[in-house]
Amino acid sequence: MFDAFGDAQEVTREMLLEQAELIHTISDKCQSTGLFLDSQARFNQFVQEIEADDKVEDRLLHAWCWVIDRIVKAPTSFHMDGAVILTMPLVAKYLPPVEREPETIVVNLDEDYKAPVGNQTLCELIMERRHWPQGATCATQEADGGVLYWDAPVDVVEEGRKVAGKHGMMAEVGLKHQVDAWYADMDDIRLATDWNSSVITPHCLLLAYLDVLQKNKVPFDEGVRLAAEWVTQLGGESREDTEEEPEAEATVLSLGRATAHCFKPYRRNNMRYQVFKTKEGGQPVFTAPWYWLASTIANWSSLKWDVCRIVDSKVNETRFCWAKALPAEKNN
Repeated sequence: MFDAFGDAQEVTREMLLEQAELIHTISDKCQSTGLFLDSQARFNQFVQEIEADDKVEDRLLHAWCWVIDRIVKAPTSFHMDGAVILTMPLVAKYLPPVEREPETIVVNLDEDYKAPVGNQTLCELIMERRHWPQGATCATQEADGGVLYWDAPVDVVEEGRKVAGKHGMMAEVGLKHQVDAWYADMDDIRLATDWNSSVITPHCLLLAYLDVLQKNKVPFDEGVRLAAEWVTQLGGESREDTEEEPEAEATVLSLGRATAHCFKPYRRNNMRYQVFKTKEGGQPVFTAPWYWLASTIANWSSLKWDVCRIVDSKVNETRFCWAKALPAEKNN
């Protein structure tokens, strides 16, 4: 539509009337989306706000300026798309009707579209983005290759992932819980190998990155620096833990609701580990290599020597255990 207006600095009523057919076409497409249908009440509120202003002499031009203001103020491209969908029909509302040829839409009912499967896990794919949307608790992938980020409880999304059919996760979780969407490569869309089962959380990303550092045998100090840079780039934060005992130097990495405490490595030959099963209903925790001592526990200082270690990891399941590091001379 902006291309149709050319290089005009200011859009006039006449320009909008000249592009009435195009605006009506865009409006029709907007009104057929799930976002618009689920937000009909909000749209009606927009209309009431505009029509309640008695000082508006030209509602068409006022609606256009009102729409552009909301698009410009959108914090992300995702919100910008939503602003267009929810507000463009306002402009069409104040345009005269136009005669148009009916649009022919061909739908292949024999086969639903599905992107080809690549060679990465969903966690590996999402790590490439180097961004975790604010407020997102987890992410999943749709059959068309799109990665959707949700703010719903993780267990709700996991249940939805188990039963999601050809209509995808939107029908199971709900549009109101979607906070972002992303395609890794629009020119070469690929599905993750575990796309139809995985629900990726900030915990997953932290653990995966620490595992990469271990596999590459990165020294501890360098690893903490790299992890801090990576977490910050994703929108998280890194800080020195000042609440710990002086001898327990630690860097705290936070991403979403996940927190990892990275302690300076102690002498390994002075430690051994006892493993206890996690209490039912306990908060999920995770760890990387022994010297990272990672946890999501909020008050770490009350659990000075407690760490948490994974004892069994499968493609779609991770079992967690408590582990307690004790001095080597203690045998009980």
